Amino acid sequence: MWQHTIKGRILWAGTLVTLLALGITACAGGVAQKDYDAVKAQLAAKDQDVAQLQKQLANVAPTITTQAGQLQPAPAGAQPTGWDTAESIRGGLKLYATYNSSGPDAWDAKAHPLVYFTSEGRGYAHRPAKANKLGGVQLLDGSTKQVITSALFDMKRDVLTQPHGLGISPDGKWLYIGEADQDEAAKEIRNMVYIVNARTLKLDKVLIHPTQRLHHIMAFTDWQGRDRVILTFGYGAIGGPHFILDPKDNNRVVRAINYDDVRPIGHPYPSPDPTGKFLYVSMDSPEISEADSKVAGMAKFNLETGAVTVIEGVGNHPVGVAHSADGKFTYVNDGKNSLVYKIDNATNKVVKSTSAGVAGPYGNRLNWDETFLYTVGKGEGSHNTGGVLGVIDLKTFSASRNINQPIPIGGATMDHAILHPDPEVNEMWVSSAG
Repeated sequence: MWQHTIKGRILWAGTLVTLLALGITACAGGVAQKDYDAVKAQLAAKDQDVAQLQKQLANVAPTITTQAGQLQPAPAGAQPTGWDTAESIRGGLKLYATYNSSGPDAWDAKAHPLVYFTSEGRGYAHRPAKANKLGGVQLLDGSTKQVITSALFDMKRDVLTQPHGLGISPDGKWLYIGEADQDEAAKEIRNMVYIVNARTLKLDKVLIHPTQRLHHIMAFTDWQGRDRVILTFGYGAIGGPHFILDPKDNNRVVRAINYDDVRPIGHPYPSPDPTGKFLYVSMDSPEISEADSKVAGMAKFNLETGAVTVIEGVGNHPVGVAHSADGKFTYVNDGKNSLVYKIDNATNKVVKSTSAGVAGPYGNRLNWDETFLYTVGKGEGSHNTGGVLGVIDLKTFSASRNINQPIPIGGATMDHAILHPDPEVNEMWVSSAG
């Protein structure tokens, strides 16, 4: 059932109108005048309440709460469900539940042709949300910057983690978020992936992994023009497995990447190159992150053949990755040493390094003409509450001296950045995990 939440008050759609209609019918049956007058007074008061709430609704975006009910687990073991593939079984990802996600649109796509989805949740344990205890998604108009609506998903369990990331399939049909929950009695933890219908904002299916939590989600078109979505699992310097889904084939797994393919797998922040044929995967571990020498690497994983080329010397904790549009260079952040490395993709060698201009860079993003690389100063591996940006001049490959750095942009725990799709708008949107 849908509901609107306004400053702690719940309006169930249709309920109030029905009760008012019933009241009028009851009063038309020949009761005493004083009783009739009393009901009229009550109706007038209700009308005032409705008018006031309608004013509030005009200024507050609605929250849709989907009551998921009791999940029915998939069959135990690696048994075919119609969704399983050899690669999903190899990586340990299972279908946990399916739902009918059809229904009316939760928002007007014609009125909002350009939208931005972000995850919504309980917040980090050290700074939890005051009210929201559930995970979900929030939708903003990309032009007006106004919140359109949001949806929360109630799994009837104690939520342990917030959805850290959100992804969208290339065709805009599916949303992907993940969180973990626990049964208070059984102490069973479920590491779940929610696949959500982007039009109705209803759950379509839930996937589950036995050991790792979903972290980042990204989408791309591969070298053969096929839509792909990457689910990346793990936290810190321990990443994997990663799964590549086909969103047009019931979101089945077409490729798993685990320790049989890349060893070690570091922070779960892989990135497809512009050709869609290679996936750059961090090679890190707790021991590498703490090593005296900068010995972390990047695995250049060939999605067609499965071959791996190791690119050495990218610091101790590689996280954010950006590629030049022509595919010639890849830029990798080192969150431990606050450096950025430039890789020549033809030779698979690091050719330059420079200061990130911020402490603990996490995400990074090229501007439209690729003259600057912006680094997001999260404070990775230290305070983790950064809200600043750094700017690297790519002509000199050094922190820009024409801009005072770091650039404070407010908020805290900034981690990812994305360009507005219209170059004329010339905006970069930076997200906060805090």
